[in-house]
Amino acid sequence: MQMQYWKNNGAGLLTLSGFLFAIGLLSSVIPNIDLLSPATNSVGTILTYLTYSAGSQGFLITLAFFVAITAFRTTNKKQFFLLMTQLGVLLVLSFAAKTAMKEITQSPRPYTDALTQLHLVDSPSSFYALDLPTQNTVIDNASKKVSHWRTIHWQGETDYSFPSGHTVFVALCVFFFGGLFLKRKQYIMLGIVFTWGLAVGFSRLWLGMHRPEDLIGSSIVVAVIAVLIPAPNQTDHHHSN
Repeated sequence: MQMQYWKNNGAGLLTLSGFLFAIGLLSSVIPNIDLLSPATNSVGTILTYLTYSAGSQGFLITLAFFVAITAFRTTNKKQFFLLMTQLGVLLVLSFAAKTAMKEITQSPRPYTDALTQLHLVDSPSSFYALDLPTQNTVIDNASKKVSHWRTIHWQGETDYSFPSGHTVFVALCVFFFGGLFLKRKQYIMLGIVFTWGLAVGFSRLWLGMHRPEDLIGSSIVVAVIAVLIPAPNQTDHHHSN
């Protein structure tokens, strides 16, 4: 069956718009998360591995999985090369924008409010005035009253909050792979990438790493970059469902 892929970025922007709406809805219906509340091992484990799937610990595995699905369904080698080129450019530009914007906005992470509440620092901004070893010592002291499922992530990420690197990666996957799955009518895979993205977003809120506006803003950053990147517009053959 002959089909034209990525004539434009419409399908990807549609899935990303749906993701933005879902993130906004999720943020409005879940209660404010108390970072000082206890956490069960089952919940902590699930949310930790979800956040790892979009972080430095596992994003390459996640990326390899979605790329493999794409490769299996793309028999035209030139088309696959063009798609991977687009993906590579999106990854580089999105993460470069994320790094630059963190330094510009310097928005404290939500867990610094908890550290202030515990009287371990005077204010969120004062936490960032400390050197890294002292920051980790403060977080160690917080471990006496905060679940270790949260503090292990706090110690690993003492940079700023906006935008969320995890959500940038998730939103990019929703745009690129979700849009491709939508055009190819791979609705099960579309549901998987969409649900996974929302679950990762929730994990970032639960861990105290980000606020809802960080997730929404990160997705908008990806959308802006995505519309600026030309999409392959080739004819390809793929396996039917």
